[in-house]
Amino acid sequence: MAVVQQRALALRAAGDLTAARRMLAETIGSARAAYGEDHPDVLNTAHLLARLHREADDPGTARRVLEEAFAAGERRWSHAEPLMLALSFELAGVADELGNRHEARRNYIRIATAGPAVLGADHPAVRTAQQYLGQAAPTPE
Repeated sequence: MAVVQQRALALRAAGDLTAARRMLAETIGSARAAYGEDHPDVLNTAHLLARLHREADDPGTARRVLEEAFAAGERRWSHAEPLMLALSFELAGVADELGNRHEARRNYIRIATAGPAVLGADHPAVRTAQQYLGQAAPTPE
């Protein structure tokens, strides 16, 4: 699926965001049957698709893709897995964009809680989550 992701990114770079999104959506549909909906490659591809939906100013569709991916992933993976944190971060951003502060906060809490140990305290996602939640970043000792 990495090849499909690269092709989609090339289409995006060439200005064809619609074709890139369509390619990723079709790939996810067929890959779910072959690999399972909770396979890391399927989840990563869904994450990329959601990002492209956001770039296309379609946060509602991005939210649906992310919610489906997160629901599939959480059946197999801990919320503290890096991939699940990436999905949470994207979902938090989309939720905030759509005005759903409760959902944004819930996802940012996941990142602020598990992110420092998994991603590092200085990771941009962790810092963004902490800033959103009004938490101070931990000071190095």
